[in-house]
Formats: sequence, structure tokens, C-alpha cells
Amino acid sequence: MAVNNDTIIYSLHQLETLLFHGSILDEIESHPLISLRDQLKSINPKPDSRTIDEDKKLIAELNHFEINAFYHLIKQYSLIAPSTLLTALFDVIRFKISMDMETYPSICEYYFDWSLTYLAADSTINYLIDTKHVPSNMDEYFLALFSRIGHHSVRIKTRVSYSMSISQKKTPTFFQLNDSTERLLQAFIIYLNNYFLNNHQQCQSHFRILNWIVNMTDIYAFVPYFVKTGYPNALSQWMSIKHDERKDISLELWDFIFGILYNLTRHWSGVEALNKCKMINTLKQWKEQYALKLPVVEDDNEHDKEILITYYLAYLALLEPKELKKESISNVQTVLDYILEQTIQAFNSADLFCGPYNVCEFLEGLAKMVVNDTILIYIISRESIYELFIEKFLLFNTICESTTLNTMICSSLYTIIWSISFQPEYSMKLKSNDKLISTVEQRVKNESNDEYALEMKRVAKGILFNLDCLQMDAQAIAVDPNSDDNQIKVMVSYAHRDITFCEKIVTELQKYFQGDIWVDFHKLSVSHEDDWEDIAKAISQCDVILMIVTENYCSSKSCRREVIHADKRNKRMIPIYQGNDYIAEDWFEIRAGSATWVRFGDKKSDEAVMESLLKLIDVQDKVKQHDSLVPVRHESHFHSTAEIDANKTNSIKTVETLLPINPNSITEVSNIQLHSSPSVTSHAIPASPIEQWTSDEVQQWLRLPPSTLQLSSGRALLAYMKLLSHDDAQNDEYETRMRHHGVSREQFSNLISSFASVCSLNNIKTISNELSDQWTREEIKTWFQQNHLSSYLLDTLDFTDGSQLITYGQLVVNSPSRIDEEYDRLKNKIGKDLFHLDEYARLLNGLKKLVSQSKLKEEPSLCNI
Repeated sequence: MAVNNDTIIYSLHQLETLLFHGSILDEIESHPLISLRDQLKSINPKPDSRTIDEDKKLIAELNHFEINAFYHLIKQYSLIAPSTLLTALFDVIRFKISMDMETYPSICEYYFDWSLTYLAADSTINYLIDTKHVPSNMDEYFLALFSRIGHHSVRIKTRVSYSMSISQKKTPTFFQLNDSTERLLQAFIIYLNNYFLNNHQQCQSHFRILNWIVNMTDIYAFVPYFVKTGYPNALSQWMSIKHDERKDISLELWDFIFGILYNLTRHWSGVEALNKCKMINTLKQWKEQYALKLPVVEDDNEHDKEILITYYLAYLALLEPKELKKESISNVQTVLDYILEQTIQAFNSADLFCGPYNVCEFLEGLAKMVVNDTILIYIISRESIYELFIEKFLLFNTICESTTLNTMICSSLYTIIWSISFQPEYSMKLKSNDKLISTVEQRVKNESNDEYALEMKRVAKGILFNLDCLQMDAQAIAVDPNSDDNQIKVMVSYAHRDITFCEKIVTELQKYFQGDIWVDFHKLSVSHEDDWEDIAKAISQCDVILMIVTENYCSSKSCRREVIHADKRNKRMIPIYQGNDYIAEDWFEIRAGSATWVRFGDKKSDEAVMESLLKLIDVQDKVKQHDSLVPVRHESHFHSTAEIDANKTNSIKTVETLLPINPNSITEVSNIQLHSSPSVTSHAIPASPIEQWTSDEVQQWLRLPPSTLQLSSGRALLAYMKLLSHDDAQNDEYETRMRHHGVSREQFSNLISSFASVCSLNNIKTISNELSDQWTREEIKTWFQQNHLSSYLLDTLDFTDGSQLITYGQLVVNSPSRIDEEYDRLKNKIGKDLFHLDEYARLLNGLKKLVSQSKLKEEPSLCNI
């Protein structure tokens, strides 16, 4: 009789019947075990007629029988064997299998299948979901064993090929979501609920199961399986357990739970599902309840510190950009310092790992955090961090195509460099790095259609756009000699999430405005946020830019770069707001906040606001005529609803915009002051505190044309002054803006000096431009605050003037041995709980800069701002 799978499976079923309901050792005629042996012998070696699929199916059946036979034999002996020996037996089996997999990684998949055979079996699932009976020790032994074999095999597989964990294109085939595995994942939740929610202490395999889930969700492509089977909601329930009710839940157990949570946040479906469960609120509540259990970063226990990293990586991954921008640096500073240290260590390691995390995971978290300008400045102000990012950016650009991991690292570094390019004090440093610019330009030319390559190309264009290095066809930007010079060109800048409102505005404009309106959904065949060459050309050619300013707009890096590009080219801007509540972010207020604006949805009707907008566009054009000293009278570009008498446009006169004064915190400008020439002689200082200055008072004090510097309030002036606190920023501001408006270096120097004077008169803490050895006690205190140094350190050192600070810096930074000695002295004097190495590093970094600047200022120099 021919032997096939059916005959062999029949023999297996006979054996199982004897195993479960009789005695497999009874001597009976034609024993199924003998039949099974003869059948397997006949097909070994395998005849050519058998297929691989047939063999795989047969192996699965044999595995199932092998596990069942082992289970029942052990169960019989457990009645007479001590529990210590049973534990030792299971450990021996586990260690032997672990050694197999460590020595022969290719066998991992076989052992994973073997463990899954037990875990997904009906008997195991029935045990997992049965919440009524008391768990048995034997079932717990087997559940723990096969869970450990499973997670260990996956851990080795991902260690051998880490790209398996992060690949967004390929889904590993060794685990698939089907009826059997879906039941298993759901059964695990029921079992874990029994432990967490019902406090069944007999469920002793919860650690092993959680570890299995952590390793499985560590594979990006598997995350949707766990989202579909309800893990986001389960995590939310477990983390909502009150500390007073379950003090027995250890920090190690929470570490597993946060590991699963973080893994889910790596996939968009996980983020979406977790946000539906309001996981951000759950995380905050958990931290409030379990804060005392959390380790401090300065502790020596590296494993305990990992829970902080995991917590914050998950927390930041779930935050929307608009929420992340509101995050205070004080909330994340300690952990951020630790993440930066871990990033450095990971970069320095051979496998790019530090603890359980690869450097790409740290960078992915940092790339999201730098959307917050305060956090970004803090990060790149840390000693050597900016240089590290630049070094690794250049390195991974050359090797990014070699592996998926290198590609992800390079992609995150592009995002970080892009964010840095928005900062005025760093844009000049980036622009002066010829190798970096060349590398980014090469990336723009890359023609790969790979998803990561396309994203890096888009960001590369953004970097060049921000640095004014985006290569465009000069002929395309030049004014067409055959065009109508009288035609006003309007460009509309908006966030794509606000396209409905934008379309409404453009439609209404077209009813009355006869000039040229450039908006991407009309001018481009397919509008994308990365059509930057076309957008740059539109900004360069337009006369007026309408900006639809919403929360979406201020949160968009694409919109931000458009504002910066327009501001650098002195383009007329008209912000358009919607509703009463929204106030633009500081970066927008500095760049365009004092431009005359309109607001829809206010007390006025939409028709009245549109009429004001049309008149404002026409007035803006007349301002452009005067500033450019073009003796040409433009004809009106509107129908009769927007007539304005052009004869009122004289060299120093005011052109009324006919816009009402709005009582909101952003002051709507009611007129535009035209000046015949730039002057920086400061006007009389208003009596009110600088924070309360209006736009008019700021402009009166500056004595600059609005086209030179537009600041909407005293608060905006303060923010602008803060940006100019560094020499590099001052130089960048002069070269990119002031010089092109006819402001001389001497005039700009007087303006900087006036800033310091008005700060002093208004009791605003700042550091003078005098030599640092001439600083007062107050200026030293401000320097400590700017370098994030504690009051404990300030009081301990107790410097009374700048000369003491400089002398101290020279003594410390020039002696390696004294650096170590001083750290020990300060730590002993302040207390090791209050003074830590990261603060000492900030102190040394600040002192080095002061000593270096002091030496430079002592030497005569021809280079003044």
C-alpha cells in the first residue's frame, strides 16, 4: 500500500488516542507506533513524488504529536517528581534549544514554528481563555517554555538581520495573521487581563508572554496584527490600573508594557489606534501615579533607566506636532540629555546599538522632537552635538543605500538638518559648509523612486530652499519683457489641510481682482508641498503674498520656509486669519507679524473683509511703487468696489487701508508708514514697558521703513532681540536683510547697541556687548541662566564680576587635571544629588567659549559687524 500523508496522520491519531485515553505502553497487535515508524521509514529518503508542501504539513503534524506526547509523559511523572526537578528539566530543555539557536541561527525559524505549534493549539488557547479554573502548574511550565523559545528565536532572527525589524516594505513570512494566530493573540489578552485586572497571581507566565509580544511587535510589519486584535485598548486598560490597588506590579513588568507600547507607535496604524484610546492622557496619569517608582537618570542601574527612555519615546511618538511645539523643555530635559548620551554611544558602537535600542530609534525620536524650536536649540547647543550630526549626516549619505538601517538613519538626519536650517543663528554655518551643500545638492539630483529616497530628496530641497541655495533657472525668475508691468502678481501661501478655505478665498478674489493669482492648485498640474522650485519662482516673481495663517500653517515646515523665503526677498505680506481665537506663533510674528492683515469670521461680514483685502492688495502695490522709486502710476486692477485714489501716495504720507482696529492681542495695522530713506537713529523710548509696546511704538522707536523690519509688538521686538543675541546671528541678519535695505554696518551696530539700552531702561535681563570680564553680577547670573546652570552652582561659585569668572575659566579649562579635580570639589560642596556631570559639562562648554571670546576681543580686529 502506498504511503501518503493521510496514512501517517491516521497512525498519529491512533497514538494520540492511546496517549489520552489508554496506555501507549500497552502491548497490542499492530501497534500504531510501529506502524508510524514503518511509514516514515518508507518515505525516508524522500521519493521525488513528494512535494515540499506535503513535507511541511507532515512535519507540523509530527511536531504536534511530539509536544503532546512530551506533555502527557511529563504530566504523569509530575505526580511523583519534585517541583525543583521539573523546573530543572524544563530549564535544561530551554538552555539546550537556546544554544542550538545561538550556534545555528538558521534553525531559529524551525524552533519558532515548533513553539507556535504548541501556543496556537486548541488546548493551549482553551487554557489561556478559561478564566474560571485555577491555572495548573504543568500548563504554566509549558506555556512559559514555549513562549521563551518563541521570543528567543525572534530575538536572534532580528539580531542577525536588523532590517527585518524596521523594513516597511517586506513582511516576514514566519508569522502570519490567520484564524489560528488571531485566536492566539486575543487569548493572550484574556490571560493577561486575568493577571492585571482580576489579580490572578496563579497566572505565572505573564512575564514570558509579555516578552514574546515585545519581540513580535519589534518587527514593524507585524504591528498591524496586534492593532487589529485589540492590543492598544488592552494596554490602555492595564496602564489605567491604580498604583494603590496593585503595588505588586514591578518596574520590570511596566518595562515590558512600555516596550509593547513603543513598538506599536512605530507604525502609523498603532499611533492612530492608541490616539483613539487617548493614550497620551493615560501616559500622563500613569506617570503621576507611579512617579516614585521611576528611576532617576543619574542612577547606576542602566536597565531601570531604559523604562524612562521607552516612556518618553512612546510619549513623543504619540504627540501631534502642534502639541509637541507646546512641550516645555523642563519636562523632557533630563531624559533628553540621556537620549543624547545614548545616541553618541550607539554611534560609537560597532553594531550601532546602545542597550536594546538602535541609533535609528534614538534619531527617529530626536527628529520628531526638533519640531519644537526650544528643544532643537537645546539639543544643538550641547557640546559637540551639532558637529556629530553634521559628521554622521555626511557619512551616512555615502552609505545610505547599502542597508535599510543606513537609509533610515540618513533619513532622520536629513529631517534634523532641515529643522536646523530654519534657525537664523545656524543657517550661515550650514551654508558655509561646502561639503554639506554639495552633498545635499547631489541628493536633490537622485532619481531613485524608493520611498525613503524620495522623502530625503524632498527634505534636501527644503534645506537648500531655506539656505537660499536652491538652483533655479534664472531666466524663469526674470520678469517677462512682454508682460504687462501694470499687472499686480499675487501669490497665495496656505497649508494643504486648509485647502477648502483657500479655495473659497481664491474664488472670491477672482470675481474682482484682474491681476495674476498664483496658487498651486491652479498653476501646477499636481500640487505638492515639495514643488519648491515652482514655489520659489512664484515668490520671487510676485508683488504680494497672501498667507492663510492657521494652526496648520504655523505647524507646517513647508509654509514656514515660504514665509522665510518671502521675508528674505522683502515681499509684501498680507496674513489672512479665520475666526477670533487663533494667534500666530512667535516665528511668524517675527517674520511677518506686523504686516497689515485681515480676519474672516470676525464681527464684520465676509463681504466687508474681502473688500478690505482687495483694497489692501492695491495699497500694498502702491507702497511697492514708492519703495522702488518707480514713477509709474498703476491703473486699478479691481472693479469699482476697490477704488483708491493713487494721488494720496506721496513720499512720506500715510495711505489709509480702511481696515478697522481689532481689539485682539495681534494688533491690526491701520496704516502703512512710508519713509524716504532708512534711518536707525532711535526715537524717544515710550514710557510703557517694552512688552506693552504697540506696532506703531516699535516702528517709531526703530525709525526703519516697514519693508526693512516688520515687528507687530514689543513682545515681537523682544523675541527678535533674543534671536540676535549671538554674533553669528547678527552677522547673518545684516548680510541677508539689513545690507540689502541700505543699512550700513555702523547703523546696524547702533541698532544693536540701542537694543541693549532699551533692555536696561526696561529692567530686562541681558548681557552687554562689553568684554565679559566687565560683566556685573546680574550679567553673570543671566549667563548662568542662558547656559542652563543651576542657582546652586551660581551661589557656590559666587562671582561678583566678570573678571573673576574669566580668571576661573582660564584656570579650569586649560588644565585637564584641574577639570577633574574641580568636578569632584563642586560635587562634594553642592551635593551629588544636586550637581551632576551634565551640568558640569555645560559649565565647561560655556567657560571655553568665554575664554576664547575674551582672547579674540583682546586682539585688534578689522572685522566689525
